[in-house]
Amino acid sequence: MEIKRSIKKSQYLHSPAHVLADELSVKLSDKKHFGFYLKMALTHDHNLLRRIAGEVLESKSTKRPGALFAFLLKKYKESQS
Repeated sequence: MEIKRSIKKSQYLHSPAHVLADELSVKLSDKKHFGFYLKMALTHDHNLLRRIAGEVLESKSTKRPGALFAFLLKKYKESQS
């Protein structure tokens, strides 16, 4: 059953950006905002996004990991300007 499920799931993941967006939305428990993660995966370095997601997942106190991810990404972009 697990194999069948993963095959069906991969039908909708057309590119590395789609795979990363799916990975982020699942890990951050934020499937509702898949489009946001897809946009970020298309416009930002994948290693950067994974690093920020790792920081979010290490933070045990956050109640809204998706919001923290967006905040940390914004903070990183501002520091690069």
